[in-house]
Amino acid sequence: MEKYLIYVPIPYKLNPYPYQLDALRAVIAGKNAFIVIHRRAGKDIICLQMLLIRALQRVGTHLYLAPMQTQIRQIIWKGMDFDGKPFLSAIPDCLIRKKNDARMEIELFNGSRIVFGGSNNISGIIGTNPCTIIYSEFSLHNPVVRQYLNPILIQNLGVEILNCTPRGRNHAFEVFEAVRENPKYFIQHLGVEQTFRHDGTRVISEQQIQEAAARGMSKEMIDQEFFCSFDAANVGSYFSREMSDIDKEGRIMLLKPDPSLPLHTCSDLGGTDSTAMLLFQVVGKYIHVLALIHDSGKGLKYYLEEAEKYRQSFMCNWGNHFMPHDSDQKMQGWEHAESRLMQARKNGWFFQMVPKVAFEDGLESLRYLLPRVRLDKARCSLAIRALREYQRVWDDEKACFAPKPLDNWAVHIADAFRYLGASYRRLYDVPMQQSTYSTSM
Repeated sequence: MEKYLIYVPIPYKLNPYPYQLDALRAVIAGKNAFIVIHRRAGKDIICLQMLLIRALQRVGTHLYLAPMQTQIRQIIWKGMDFDGKPFLSAIPDCLIRKKNDARMEIELFNGSRIVFGGSNNISGIIGTNPCTIIYSEFSLHNPVVRQYLNPILIQNLGVEILNCTPRGRNHAFEVFEAVRENPKYFIQHLGVEQTFRHDGTRVISEQQIQEAAARGMSKEMIDQEFFCSFDAANVGSYFSREMSDIDKEGRIMLLKPDPSLPLHTCSDLGGTDSTAMLLFQVVGKYIHVLALIHDSGKGLKYYLEEAEKYRQSFMCNWGNHFMPHDSDQKMQGWEHAESRLMQARKNGWFFQMVPKVAFEDGLESLRYLLPRVRLDKARCSLAIRALREYQRVWDDEKACFAPKPLDNWAVHIADAFRYLGASYRRLYDVPMQQSTYSTSM
């Protein structure tokens, strides 16, 4: 059988802009990369080429992660670029041996696998044993995921590529600061004044920015989205003012559980999706949020067992347990096709249903609650991040925020807090016995 050599130029059907070439060359040379760049700069287009190059350089599994599984399917797997071409057309058909639509996987002729997924599915990602990981819009990812995947990547002598537009000084800013002086990383931080086409014109013109401002885009949002400022507040955050007050008043601290007071829980149960359970005590006029249990792909029994471990270590008795109003519905994907309420009862847990309230009313209940909240800075670090990063969706067409939350990793944790807010005034907003225990360990 005759063998034929096929010459395929990579990048494929793309003439990278100068600022994209710098990043591409760094990855070809085996460097990690952290790319902070403004919106509409083509970061996903060039990152897909980087992943293809890595898959051709080294046989193995190469991951392309969006914050949510649904996003990667809509934006990359089924999506189109600026010119209306499918994103996946960047991978030449002649290099593809097999494509699995259900699992969003591509197997190349050399045996490498390119896998697309969402970081909200942690358990499904860890088993892939990647040697390259791209975090698209890293500022919106669950910050825990990189901590889980880093040991695997280091062991495999792999490469990570992070891209984002800033969302305030969140976890993306912290990682950016941590690696910016690391010689193993290529660092790029470019606003609209630093990105040019081949003809020397700006990718985003001053006129386009002025048009965005005329349509109602705030200066803070422009600084964040176009000039890539980490110093701009996380525009669109629901609780930025409340979290600022918590910081100023020193209510993020090491909290000591009080064995004389009952331990309560409030949960948002996501089935096979992420689940969040808050463990708290009512101490005088304050709510002490002592711990967060958060994971995905686990059955209800797992969360009940983890909560019981905390109760025993805190030496407290159980108080009230709160579940969402729809928890008595049957949910496929859990251990049994029965309601979560019945599952809990079989395990000795008796939940109260949080009344169904309108989304905006739930937000207001939480805004009423947050001035009374103290958070344990060790056991609730992810909960604190979630409250900071819970934010509204930006509507590009209307140049304003939509009246609904961004569907990112923080949603389930924030929902657990909303349910706590909805329950607090009804059950706990009365004078309580003062605790004799100090707040710090």
